[in-house]
Amino acid sequence: MGPVKQKDSKRGSSSGGAKKTKFTTKPYGKNSAKAPAAKNGKNSTKAAPPSKNDKNSAKNGKSPAAKGERAPTHGQKPKDGDLKAEARKLWEQLRRGDIDAEARRPLMEAMMGLIGGRIKEVTLKHDMSRIVQTCIKYGSAEQRQVIASELQGAEVDLARSMYGRHILLRLLKHCPATRAPIMAALGGHVRKLVRHKEAALVVDECYSVYANAAQRWALAAEFYGGECAVMGGGVTSVDALLAERPQRRAGVVAALKQASAGLLEKGAVQHAVVHRVLLDLVRLSDGAEQRAAIESLHSLAVEMVHTRDGAHCAMLCLLHGSAKDRKALVRSFRPFVLKMARDEHAHAVLIGALDCVDDTVFAAKTLLADVCAAAADLLPDAYGRRVLLYALAGRSPHYVGADALAVLRAGDSVRAATSRKDPATRRAELAAAVAPALAEWAAGAAGAAVFEPLPSQAVLETLVRAPCDKRAAWAAVLALVAREIGPGHVLLHPVANRVVASCILAGHAPARAAAADAAPPFAGNPAFAADVLDALVEGGQLAAAAKAGAFPVRALLEVPATAERARQLLRPHAAEIAGSGNATADAIAALLK
Repeated sequence: MGPVKQKDSKRGSSSGGAKKTKFTTKPYGKNSAKAPAAKNGKNSTKAAPPSKNDKNSAKNGKSPAAKGERAPTHGQKPKDGDLKAEARKLWEQLRRGDIDAEARRPLMEAMMGLIGGRIKEVTLKHDMSRIVQTCIKYGSAEQRQVIASELQGAEVDLARSMYGRHILLRLLKHCPATRAPIMAALGGHVRKLVRHKEAALVVDECYSVYANAAQRWALAAEFYGGECAVMGGGVTSVDALLAERPQRRAGVVAALKQASAGLLEKGAVQHAVVHRVLLDLVRLSDGAEQRAAIESLHSLAVEMVHTRDGAHCAMLCLLHGSAKDRKALVRSFRPFVLKMARDEHAHAVLIGALDCVDDTVFAAKTLLADVCAAAADLLPDAYGRRVLLYALAGRSPHYVGADALAVLRAGDSVRAATSRKDPATRRAELAAAVAPALAEWAAGAAGAAVFEPLPSQAVLETLVRAPCDKRAAWAAVLALVAREIGPGHVLLHPVANRVVASCILAGHAPARAAAADAAPPFAGNPAFAADVLDALVEGGQLAAAAKAGAFPVRALLEVPATAERARQLLRPHAAEIAGSGNATADAIAALLK
């Protein structure tokens, strides 16, 4: 079955279907044999002169009636105009959301009987494309397969069509059996399709949403050279290819450079498959080629950071670039800082910039100023909080994702060569830039934030690591500690008790290997353990908290600064604590022996 031929036409015109017969003369009404009435209202007895068409017909030996359109025979498909009219009537009922599957089934059968065999002809038209989309959405698996089989071989043309691309997107979504054939049909055309406004959306949907590792490589392989495009053998990445044939590295880099030149010139860098190509170009090239690639992405990297490969590419540009490159990239991020901070992948690029830019004053003004101003909105966000907490806590695995952390650690040797500032100095300067804003937020929000999973982590990190005056924030937490022990108390709440216990243990708990890159606690912190113990003693709540199994009480018994005093105060209540039937209370009783 050949490809669909597109025909540029105005809305409502026909681009396919049966060929219409043109009339040589216009009939005067439904019955063309009737003559026009005379002006005086009576039938004229004078014969009308033969027309030019009648003369031509007489020469050819055919009557004018023979020129007319033949009546359709039994079983013949309706003409384009009739097909549209009938299909629209069915579609108006079929697309309604207030009918059930049983009522929709006969409508689908009638629609498939009407358009079956002509789907390829009508699918490029605006109104008929909507009808075919509805058929894919509500049809059975067999009916969807019929539609897919009629469109087989026309996938590339459909992808390029403003209306046809929606058909492919519907098939990808509702008909899993067609996904592999569609991707296979697009293979070999991807370099051209990603530069096409409509087709690029189809390629991106295939690559980002539905393709597995092998299919993603098959779609991207043609960017890496002709040999890669035809190579099989289970290869799913350029690294696997170069592991087998290391001599191909120079050829692959040259192919990537050539393929990306047109994309960069046109600015067509929004799609995931292009991000993979640019990532491998920056990653595999070196020297002048790498510098040229980084320079070409100064203003375009911000358009790539919403995908995993695009964010990785931007992080490598920051890492391998010069100070001039880094400043140019960071300036391009500034209008989109808040949007990037909330994005699953883009927030890692901001972390990467803070991790390697030497001019921390510039980084604070360009990146952190807007983030600090929006701290109240960002700290409850799963990704938005990470930028602020990285500046405060460093490379803590709690706040830096595994992928981003791997990129940062792998680039330490490069950073040592391209950055002149000591990492500890950079970390301290970044913490000083965000600490006042976080301390101000915590002072006003700690009373409620300690009970929420994400904001409570920000309160904890501010109290433990912020190099500033945190007495107001800590006082807000102590006011909660002094309340009468009961359900929902800060020492018994599953989230809030961790904040208090972690503050007590800060500086005393042994460092874990996973937190080796995290910033240490601030040396000028309040006496967390002594303050909590004093608040409980003054309120007469220490024994009640121990009986209820409050974990912070156990922490008070483990910290050298308060262990002996807490033990003396709780020993008279040891029997009551041991008999409370709580696992944490039993552990507290054991520490009193």
